[in-house]
Amino acid sequence: MNNDIITHLIIGGIIGFIIGIILISTISPKARRYKKVKRELDEAQEALNTQKQIIVKHFSHSAEILDNMAKDFRRLYQHMAENSSQLVNSEEIALPAKKAEAKNNTNTTSTPTGKQPKDYSTNASGLLKTEEKKS
Repeated sequence: MNNDIITHLIIGGIIGFIIGIILISTISPKARRYKKVKRELDEAQEALNTQKQIIVKHFSHSAEILDNMAKDFRRLYQHMAENSSQLVNSEEIALPAKKAEAKNNTNTTSTPTGKQPKDYSTNASGLLKTEEKKS
């Protein structure tokens, strides 16, 4: 009978210890704060994951739009290159370039070279001169 009492005491002590740990973990302020912080951390991680998914979706959509734009511009360039020879002959294309070149040559020759522009004064401004003291 002595052994039975010791066995019951040990089993009761272990069960009491387990129940005590459970009660302390649910009742203690540290445990409540831990649960609150853990919940906030989980919510923040969930919000972060959602934000990452939104960003990935945005950039993939933007890349798709840019790819479509590049294809459209390539098609436009090909269209212009193919049809420009049909609409305008090479002599007409060369004429505006020659006219622009001639116009640039006349503008550069009409400006005086080696002369000072008229908005400058021939006299010194006197800003760098030291003032003489009057006695």
